[in-house]
Amino acid sequence: MKESSDTPVETKREIGLTTRQWALLLKKDSSTSSVDLIEFPSGLPPAPPQKQKQKLSEVELQLKRAKANQKRQMQHEKAARESEAEAIRKIRGQGSSRKKREEKLKKKQEELAQKAAKELPPNTIRTVMGPSGTTVTFSHDIGLPSIFDSKPCSYPPPREKCAGPSCENTYKYRDSKTNVPLCSLKCYKAIHETMQDEKAS
Repeated sequence: MKESSDTPVETKREIGLTTRQWALLLKKDSSTSSVDLIEFPSGLPPAPPQKQKQKLSEVELQLKRAKANQKRQMQHEKAARESEAEAIRKIRGQGSSRKKREEKLKKKQEELAQKAAKELPPNTIRTVMGPSGTTVTFSHDIGLPSIFDSKPCSYPPPREKCAGPSCENTYKYRDSKTNVPLCSLKCYKAIHETMQDEKAS
């Protein structure tokens, strides 16, 4: 029998194994070959001891709790003072400097927009996109486009009354031959009877 001198990569290519199958094959090969393993004849060494909490005396525990309570109380007092100071600033109208800057910037932008609107050359449309939205400005000679003209809302005219004799209802149907408005079969028959009487006389 001929020994194969192929490397494991070549055998993998020939056989076409999946990655999992290849890993299992390598595991089997390593278990059969002689591998230097570390042996512990007297067993595994003991695990390093974990730090044990020092037992505190009752007095030390109370002192620790008192310090924690005092710290917590100081934090509450500080938060209360800060919220009170913020409320006073709001009442006095002394908002944060950030709000003041934003208001100042907004005012400046509005002034610039008004100034620019006044200086618009003839036959010009200006579009300004800003944080508050898009502004479209038309020059005076162009005027406002007709799409923006507000027209009064026109409702449909009231429906015609039925043409039947002494009928006050609004029409629902139309006669296919005469195109007369009708509200019911009764009125249809009445109209046709009168039409026949007119033809007969």
